[in-house]
Amino acid sequence: MWYYMNLRKIDHTNIEVSEIGIGVWSLVTDWWGGEINKAEEILKKALENGINFFDTADVYGEGLGEKILAKVFNTKRDKIIILTKIGYDFYNKSNNRISQRFSIEYIDYAFKKSLERLNTDYIDILMIHNPKMHIIKNKEILDFLQGLKKEGKVRLIGVALGPTLGWGEEGIEAIKMGYESLEYIYNLIELKPGIDFLNYDIGHFVRVPHASDALIEDKWPIYNDPKLHRSLKDINWIRRAVELSKPLLSFARNKGMKLSQLALKFILYNKRVSSVLPNISSINELNEFLEVEKLPELTEEEYKYLYEYSINNFSELNKESIEETKRYK
Repeated sequence: MWYYMNLRKIDHTNIEVSEIGIGVWSLVTDWWGGEINKAEEILKKALENGINFFDTADVYGEGLGEKILAKVFNTKRDKIIILTKIGYDFYNKSNNRISQRFSIEYIDYAFKKSLERLNTDYIDILMIHNPKMHIIKNKEILDFLQGLKKEGKVRLIGVALGPTLGWGEEGIEAIKMGYESLEYIYNLIELKPGIDFLNYDIGHFVRVPHASDALIEDKWPIYNDPKLHRSLKDINWIRRAVELSKPLLSFARNKGMKLSQLALKFILYNKRVSSVLPNISSINELNEFLEVEKLPELTEEEYKYLYEYSINNFSELNKESIEETKRYK
């Protein structure tokens, strides 16, 4: 089956990205329970069905995420949009641990290595990966990235916020500094700080749209699994989120969709969202999210209902997610 994929133009650019993108992290690591041997097949099918936006980072699979994009799309570079991130120095580990590094010397080196692995002479969207406030405020770093753009080596620069949810002040500061795009967590359960970022005309790339699988009913009941990425989230938080999400099942079914698909429709209702990146780790999941393009859009009344449902039922969970961030600061 073939799908029609909507494209969205990133504000103030001529870059058009598919409104549903592929996050390569779930294809090249086992943190999502995915079939890594299916990665190439999933990427090929995604492009065949209109997905042109692929999000990766140099640290994903320690270069594997970038290499696999080059391998699969080596003759199709002009048909895809690549976002990659730099800032974790996996080249020089200490006790098998990877530290962040944002010196100009290092990010220049990391950028060139990304170009090599991607087998390209430019990157569409380059982001610094999970920087703290002092890095975001560092004008020397911003000037360096803007220099890459002036040289035609990068089309858009930005900041990927994380690893957890609550980097609100950092996101706003990045926008004020002049970064042109953000990647961040935003979903029906965790509205803030994402809903505040969406007031700004920049590129918006949304990850974790299903709130650590809590909004994917096919994965209920959810058990703690130390091998999976969601194990970084408190399992009790996830279980409470699932219970509070169950009343939305009937709403989704009345729209002829799954809750997991409704979660994407909720995010895409906001036209400032450039692309949403569900965690896709199998062909079945890819098909499920491709089907979103054929499903009816939310009306303004339906969106308002879901927004108010979130405020009334998920606000405490949202606050707890923001609080989690403190241990990373």
